[in-house]
Amino acid sequence: MSSQGSTTPLRGRDVLGLVLLVSSAANAFTKAQRLVTVRCVAPAVTCSAAWLELVGDILTRPAGARPFPHDRVADLLLQSFHAACCSRNVVDRRWVDHVAGCWPVDYLPAAPPSGRLVDATTQPLLRWYSVTRSTAPQILGRVPSAIARPEMVEEWTAFARPFGITHQLALPLVMEEGVEAYVLSRPDDDYDDADADLAALVLPALSALFRQRVVLETVSAARYDPVRSFGLTERELAVLALLGDGLTAVAMARRLRTSPRTVHKHLERLYRKLGVRDRLMAVQRAREAGILAAPRERDDRLTTRSGTRPGRRTPSTRTASRSPIALDDDPVPDRPHT
Repeated sequence: MSSQGSTTPLRGRDVLGLVLLVSSAANAFTKAQRLVTVRCVAPAVTCSAAWLELVGDILTRPAGARPFPHDRVADLLLQSFHAACCSRNVVDRRWVDHVAGCWPVDYLPAAPPSGRLVDATTQPLLRWYSVTRSTAPQILGRVPSAIARPEMVEEWTAFARPFGITHQLALPLVMEEGVEAYVLSRPDDDYDDADADLAALVLPALSALFRQRVVLETVSAARYDPVRSFGLTERELAVLALLGDGLTAVAMARRLRTSPRTVHKHLERLYRKLGVRDRLMAVQRAREAGILAAPRERDDRLTTRSGTRPGRRTPSTRTASRSPIALDDDPVPDRPHT
């Protein structure tokens, strides 16, 4: 699909190409056969080429200190799922819901029409992810009553309806101390099985790209000049950063949501560009060139930051398996929805 919104017919090789690319990015090769048969005809017909282009651009573009293209992702999500609004919600470890981005930008008002804020713990989708720790897409109307009681759903619906939000579909990006997700909203038609299947197809690639962004946040802007001199892509720089942390190919694959075989391919290209033969020489060359920090310098920088950096949450003392919401809890009054 072009930037002007023209459509491209979906051919068999387009579906296969999308499946293989998503599978490679997310280490989902075993699901490829199932994804080919996904009932995604209507949404994917118009957006398959655009998703392929997005994933390819981010994985192969030259490394540089540039932000994650949330605007471009949101535009594709809006088109693919025929949504009225796409928001990026970040729920921190104190269980405060921050709207980190909204597309269209003026869709959500700065304050609710009623002037009343609703506790974030009453939002059914947020309760679902907090309790289940699921990493799969979820539809608002499919959250079971055991997690979000009917009266709680009604309270939240009454709050959200004036915003033009009646039906929602969430695609979680991060499930660690809190929740970070793209949330797609509609005022009328609910999301169905075809939307859920398409979300399951798109999410692994988005998650892999987002994981890459998190890794690249460890590289300071001052180090990008030598990075560019070696002609590294963002994917290769992410692999190099993890190599400097001492991760194995299998561990890198888990971190980047890809396969060990793909990581080895990136390492081969990385060694060739750095003019070395193995991982130890690669790390040494990268440190000599100023791409990677020396071990002591890196430790000092992390200590100075107290374990945080802009755009990321402070690590929680809560374990990942523990939910901030108990099924029999009432909403917590001092955690407003923002």
